[in-house]
Amino acid sequence: MQLRLLLFKYCKKAEVYFKCAIANAISLKTGDAGFYLDKQYYTPTKSEKDKKTRNRNVSFFNTKFFAGLTNDEEKLRRDVVKHSELKEYRRGGLHQNNVLPVWAAFSYFEMGTIVMLYSYLRGDLRKEVLDYTYPGSNYKKEVTKQMDTWLDAVRNLRNYCAHHSMVAGMTSSVVIPDNKDSADVLPDNTNLYSRLYALKKILPQKDADLLATELDKLISKTKLDIYKMNILPANWKELYDKILSL
Repeated sequence: MQLRLLLFKYCKKAEVYFKCAIANAISLKTGDAGFYLDKQYYTPTKSEKDKKTRNRNVSFFNTKFFAGLTNDEEKLRRDVVKHSELKEYRRGGLHQNNVLPVWAAFSYFEMGTIVMLYSYLRGDLRKEVLDYTYPGSNYKKEVTKQMDTWLDAVRNLRNYCAHHSMVAGMTSSVVIPDNKDSADVLPDNTNLYSRLYALKKILPQKDADLLATELDKLISKTKLDIYKMNILPANWKELYDKILSL
């Protein structure tokens, strides 16, 4: 239970951090606070080369993702009782003809929506988010693909924690390692430790360090032998410290 609470805390931090990263980076780049509802900023094919995959991506974009995004924004504006703070974007308001600005909409959108949104963004905008947010520069397409897997890893860990599922022994989506990291840093790409890897890549350095510190304290206090139970690798702290910042 304590492990879930700790991991959930840092999943939320990662969620807020990346939501802000997308909202700020792209609204500044495009000068459009409603960019998320404009198809010109997306690549429905996700630039996939395989014809079947391209067609599947386009179909999902049009029938599920973008339609759902539009519907979610409309629901927020229509719900007078739950979202009275958005009254200026309803009939009679000063901004009734405008969509909700991204920083308002993203406050309510689920993490799964944000993960999907990033995966469909135009390639130059996907890179812009990373250039704006992280200390490196000129990030390549390969890194944006890796980020997709890190975001998905944090999303599914968040869901495990939020729904009180067992995180000990969990296996989930594949995490692609950063090419800058040594080969031994990620011994397994689907286990719980791989979720820690993804969190460290997404979180600001200060929060990434605090996660390791708090987790180490929790492990030292528990009566359980987490290493015999294979909850984490015996050398997880050493591996975690070797993960390079994005």
